[in-house]
Amino acid sequence: MGLISIGGLGSGLDTKSIVEALVAAERAPKENSLNRLETDVTVSLTGLGGLKSALDELRTAAFDLSLSTSFSKRSVTVSDSDFFTATATSSATAGTYAIEVSTLAAGSIHQSQVFTGGSSTTFGDGTLTFTIGSDTFDVAVSATDTLEDIRNNINAATGNDFVSVNLLNNVTSGPDTGSVLTFNSTTTGTGNDLVVTFSGDASLADLSTGLTQTQTAIDASILVDGFAATSSTNKFENIIQNVTIDVSKAHTPAGTTDTLTVSLDTNSTKSLITNFVDTFNAYVDVSKQLGSADTAQPGLLLGDSTLRQVDSQIRNLFASTVSTITGDFNSLSAIGITTTQDGKLEIDNDTLDTAIDSNFEQFDDLFASEEGFATQLRSLIDNYTGSGGVITSRTESLNEQLSQIADERISLDLRIESLTLRLTNQFATMDAIVAQFNSTQSFIAQQFANLPGFSSNKSE
Repeated sequence: MGLISIGGLGSGLDTKSIVEALVAAERAPKENSLNRLETDVTVSLTGLGGLKSALDELRTAAFDLSLSTSFSKRSVTVSDSDFFTATATSSATAGTYAIEVSTLAAGSIHQSQVFTGGSSTTFGDGTLTFTIGSDTFDVAVSATDTLEDIRNNINAATGNDFVSVNLLNNVTSGPDTGSVLTFNSTTTGTGNDLVVTFSGDASLADLSTGLTQTQTAIDASILVDGFAATSSTNKFENIIQNVTIDVSKAHTPAGTTDTLTVSLDTNSTKSLITNFVDTFNAYVDVSKQLGSADTAQPGLLLGDSTLRQVDSQIRNLFASTVSTITGDFNSLSAIGITTTQDGKLEIDNDTLDTAIDSNFEQFDDLFASEEGFATQLRSLIDNYTGSGGVITSRTESLNEQLSQIADERISLDLRIESLTLRLTNQFATMDAIVAQFNSTQSFIAQQFANLPGFSSNKSE
């Protein structure tokens, strides 16, 4: 509860202002010290946060280059993707192949007769059973189910993942006009024809055993360099080892081919290297800003040892060589990556392209081996931003300092509150004593004034 005081009634002094001045004088040195410390800690935290963020971005770029799989990707191109597309694993052998798509895989198609009663045609009670190979499901039919109801029930049936039923209305076949059900199987491949049977009312034969098959299920077939291959689906896996081909259109006329080419995906490697250089240059910008000695706007980490140390270690790493590589391609400069006067990296694309074309097999060792640049950079950055790292530990320590400052502010407030109460009580006591003295003085003066012959003014 706040203090309520009416000071100075006895002494005539403004004791409230006096107390406030004394309390403010007591608070100011400690509060100013805490404010300065809190500002310094907050500035350091902000600067370290910016440094960590830039290092994390650089580590991500280095991580991509530290994976051996980044240098074993395969690029697949086809001369006309209207007919087929393809993908390859990193184990695929480079090569060029002539591909002809002969047929596409298809599921079977069945049709009912024309029901002149239209979509409202009904049948007797029973069950329809749909089967392809070992897959099967049943659909119950009641005497009140219309042709449209039956279509809907089949499509929504539990276990139905291989047949789609459509309803055609107002169609004519010979003298009959009405509605027709078509049964399209989504299961492709030779021998995977849809079979529909029934139990119950004989009228259900019109929707099962009495259906007309208009298309049989067939395999997809292709020619690879003249050699035939088939698949129950439109996907061909490992016809070319470690390559998957998805066909979508048959070539016409027969004998027409398109080219499939498998090659090392050097473009993705170059993109990773370019991204790495760009990310490092962005880090350099952040580092310079944090360590700026501009008096008008000094950096948040000006003079900070952590910033100087990590900068130095990264530059030393980039200037080194990979000892496990024999030959000339054991440094960044050997593949066209050099340091500019402002500390950034730049790429000589001609030199990089030549290195990729002539020594691509060594890029894995240069970046992703145990001594590789990307692997070492990841480890270096982890020593700063990882668990127990320099930046991580400093950040934890600075946050603890902020907590301590908050505790000290609470202690200061309690001490100032106690001081305010003590001074207020002391001045109140003084005021009461002065008031008592004044009262006594007035009483004595009055008593003297009432004495016979006493006058406060002497006669001449």
